[in-house]
Amino acid sequence: MKRILILALLFISVNAVAQKKPGPGIRKGMLRAEGSLAYGSGSNNRYFVQGELEYLVHNRVGLNGMTYFNIGPSDIYPKSVHTIFSGPAFHFPMSKQMDLSLAMQPGLSFVKDNRSLENSPVSEMVPNTSIMGGLAYYGSFFHVFFQMRANAAYTNDTVERQSLSDLRISFGLGWNLNLK
Repeated sequence: MKRILILALLFISVNAVAQKKPGPGIRKGMLRAEGSLAYGSGSNNRYFVQGELEYLVHNRVGLNGMTYFNIGPSDIYPKSVHTIFSGPAFHFPMSKQMDLSLAMQPGLSFVKDNRSLENSPVSEMVPNTSIMGGLAYYGSFFHVFFQMRANAAYTNDTVERQSLSDLRISFGLGWNLNLK
């Protein structure tokens, strides 16, 4: 009888500990990081190196920051457009491991046009508005993601006013770490 009681207590304690350990999926206290190549389709097609960092302050709300570094081509006007975005992102879990995210974020583009001096790092800073949607599938430490961002911005150049608006697409492998 003692053995049965000890086994029952052991089973209950193991079961209780196993239920407390969270499985894969998005939740409060998660730190997410992503990096990939991105394509920007607009009046001028561009390629970017994209990086993202997000911390979830709630199971469905995260503080998100994203950057796009323009890697080409450099023969179009303007020569380069590097962009940062920041703001909240809202998550809608579709299953334990799949997540849909939406964000409306302001941003700032650092634009260098073809007429700037070569040693001048920036000729203009342009405000942006964007809407981002993403889909991610989570494992324990990694996630696979796909994102689309509609970006609206215009250069303020009086000589040649140009739209910087585009649709940016990225996908790849991200990392996640549960801090809580």
